[in-house]
Amino acid sequence: MFVATVVLVILSVLSRTDAAYENKFEVTEGCLQYNSDRGYNFAHAYFSTGAFTNVRKNAGNSTELRIGVLGRNDGFIRLAPVQYPYDGNYMNEIVISGWENTRTQVRSYTRTGPAKTDGFKVLREQSSLGLLSEFEPLMFTLSINPNGAVKLTKDGDSYPFLEFQDTKVSSMFISFCNWNVPVVYFFDCPHKK
Repeated sequence: MFVATVVLVILSVLSRTDAAYENKFEVTEGCLQYNSDRGYNFAHAYFSTGAFTNVRKNAGNSTELRIGVLGRNDGFIRLAPVQYPYDGNYMNEIVISGWENTRTQVRSYTRTGPAKTDGFKVLREQSSLGLLSEFEPLMFTLSINPNGAVKLTKDGDSYPFLEFQDTKVSSMFISFCNWNVPVVYFFDCPHKK
């Protein structure tokens, strides 16, 4: 009886230890990676979503992109209609858990250079305390409907953690940047089955 109890205790401890060391990065398998450490005003690359291999169209004709963000705070996603949006192009920017990992904000503006914007307007702002982590990527699906409805839904969730509406939003080009700490982006990720 004593030996059986000891064996059960050892197995219990080992199973908890395995879970503590689970590889959180397997969810990024098949993704492309962009490392951003040059800051907000750098001329970051804009990627054509038309060249992605894992873009999905759902029944409502929404464009769906699976993305991951790894960083302590301030994950920026920029959506633009052109690859070089510096000619007064209207665009959207999603700040995921900025302000020291406490708030998420969606904004629109026109950009006239890597560090120059005009017509800045906040479309949505909400709490997001602790949403990002530098140890485990936040994986989600970005869904953009032609009517301007945008939803971000975490892997495994049924409901979006962020929604906004902008009839001018574009899903043609996407960019990523950081604020005060490096942020790693995983994009063009295979969709979960």
